[in-house]
Amino acid sequence: MKKHFYIAAFGLLGFLLATVIHGVVEIVALDLIFGNPENSHTVYWQKWETIHGVAGNALWLVGIVLGLSAGVRWWDQYGSKPGAFGWGR
Repeated sequence: MKKHFYIAAFGLLGFLLATVIHGVVEIVALDLIFGNPENSHTVYWQKWETIHGVAGNALWLVGIVLGLSAGVRWWDQYGSKPGAFGWGR
């Protein structure tokens, strides 16, 4: 039980970090792409919805996968120690 909770918490942490990175990258990208009206003929301007959807979902997926893999990696070093609430290994 403790192991599954630990790994799931790392997966959630990966998702949250990916969301923060997504927000920062999107703010910078929107300023660069849409800040100058002269760039209206670029592929980024014309295909923004597709690029945003694919890149955002890929970033979230990578965040979750990296979070889960970090949880599995760190479980053996820290998670296997006795925990609070009487949870065993």
